[in-house]
Amino acid sequence: MDNTVKVSYEGKAYEFENSISVREILKKLNLNSEEHVVVVDDQIYTEDRIVKKGMKVNIFKVTSAG
Repeated sequence: MDNTVKVSYEGKAYEFENSISVREILKKLNLNSEEHVVVVDDQIYTEDRIVKKGMKVNIFKVTSAG
């Protein structure tokens, strides 16, 4: 098992050494939680959820069709 949290956003890869909250990931990447959806191992995670080592995170920008 991998000992990092792997994050993918717009074709770029990031790694975090320790377990981290979704809120902290968004903050470190300067992303607004209202404009992005965070998917961890195929499940949508809210800001208060903790991402543990070995998990894979994909962040998607939400666009309005308005």
